[in-house]
Amino acid sequence: MPVRIAGPESIGRGPGTAPRTVLLTGASGVVGRAVRQRLRDLDVACLVHRSPVCGPNVTTVPGDIAEPLLGLAERAYGELAARVDAVIHCAAVTAFNRHDGSLEATNVTGTEHVAAFAAAANAVLYHVSTAFVHTTVAGDRGRTAIGYASSKLAGEKVVRSSGVAHVIFRPSVVIGDSGTGEIAAFQGLHQVAAGIFAGIVPMIPFDPSWPIDFVPADVVADAIACVVENRVSEGEFWLSAGDKALSLYEGVAVTVELARDLGLSIDLPRFVPPEMFDRLIGPVFLDALPGRIRRNVLRMLEFFTTYLQSGQTKPSSLDQLVALGARPLPDQRESLRNSLRYWAARNGYGQAETERAA
Repeated sequence: MPVRIAGPESIGRGPGTAPRTVLLTGASGVVGRAVRQRLRDLDVACLVHRSPVCGPNVTTVPGDIAEPLLGLAERAYGELAARVDAVIHCAAVTAFNRHDGSLEATNVTGTEHVAAFAAAANAVLYHVSTAFVHTTVAGDRGRTAIGYASSKLAGEKVVRSSGVAHVIFRPSVVIGDSGTGEIAAFQGLHQVAAGIFAGIVPMIPFDPSWPIDFVPADVVADAIACVVENRVSEGEFWLSAGDKALSLYEGVAVTVELARDLGLSIDLPRFVPPEMFDRLIGPVFLDALPGRIRRNVLRMLEFFTTYLQSGQTKPSSLDQLVALGARPLPDQRESLRNSLRYWAARNGYGQAETERAA
């Protein structure tokens, strides 16, 4: 499928003034919470299913995108549509291994309901998809990601066929805030760090030169907010590091360096060719591991397989969005280090060293 990145000449702007009220779905999630915190100058109505949210410019609307009319009574639905000017759709099921129908119910049917609401409100729909929407795999490893990628691809098709004015965002792996490392929920990258910190990743069966693309949550949120605030009403934007992505070796080295700074004695994992691991090393290595550790290692292999994508460099719109006032991508090493430090602090790493120093 050809990739279209909207250029400055093709950015469409909606009529009138900046939106006075935005409906935000997924406001407690990784991207949604960062977006909610960034939208300081707009009224934000958060559609809340389970997790409550709050803020000085925030109101909550109990509902469910998987239900018709977003789970609202007809009157409440109409009143909400009458005051909303833009819809930012962040809500999604992101777990790869769901087989209970929730991927389709939320990522596809839920998007249909959100698009219908945007049509009723005559609002621009800002849809958050994924930079890995076209994920493919060869062989068995990585197949758990296919269902998620397919559901997000279907969600994009729903948006494009809905007839509503829309913008599609495709963020890559989202890590914590570039400065503080704070994040709403720990992600697959943190699970990989946990394995490296625990010393259960002696080898990594991927090319160390392949790029591992990630973007801090605050950068993603700022890009989305700038597009909304500038009333951009069409386009597809890749919120990814692109050619600024670290190599896999660089990312692993940052992780090992931080672990050592926190007092852990660990070695840098050895990189081995994928075909050698699958044919000779993997069967012996994995079978020798205890069950829990084996499952953790397999999850890490799934993560790498999905997000490395055989050395492909993702397109990126971040430099283009700087022209709208969005923040440029900060130093990747420092962002990763801050994100992992936040995770490590909340998992007890470094506490004993800090107490001894005190």
